Amino acid sequence: MARHPVIAVMRAAGVGAALLLAGCAAQPPRTIYGWGSYEETMYVAMVKPGVLTPEAQVQQFEKDREAIRAAGQRLPPGWRIHLAALYAQTGHVDAARAELQGEKAAFPESAVLCDTLLRNMDGHAEKQP
Repeated sequence: MARHPVIAVMRAAGVGAALLLAGCAAQPPRTIYGWGSYEETMYVAMVKPGVLTPEAQVQQFEKDREAIRAAGQRLPPGWRIHLAALYAQTGHVDAARAELQGEKAAFPESAVLCDTLLRNMDGHAEKQP
C-alpha cells in the first residue's frame, strides 16, 4: 500500500509544530517590566512589621533598580511612587521628589497623583518649624 503524499506532509508539519511548541515552552515569558524582589520585600514589610525597616527597603529597591536596568527592563508603574514614600519616611525628601518626577516622566498618566503628592510634601514642609 503506497503512502499518500498529503499524509506525509501533514505528519511532517505536525512534527515541526510540536518541535516549535516545545522550543517556545522552554523559554520563560519576557516582560518589559522588572519587579526585582518587590513582592518578597512587600510581603516581609507587611506581614512582619518592624523586621524590614524603611531604610532596608530603600536599599533593596536601589539594588533592584540596578538589576532591572542591567536586564534591559523598565521599572513598573507605581514602583517609583512606592520608593518615594519610603524616601519620605526616612527623611530624604529631595530623593522622594526626584522619584515622583521620574514616575511622572515615565508614566504621564500618573501626573495627577504625583503632582498631588508633591504638593502635599511641599505643604507638609511649610508646616515644619
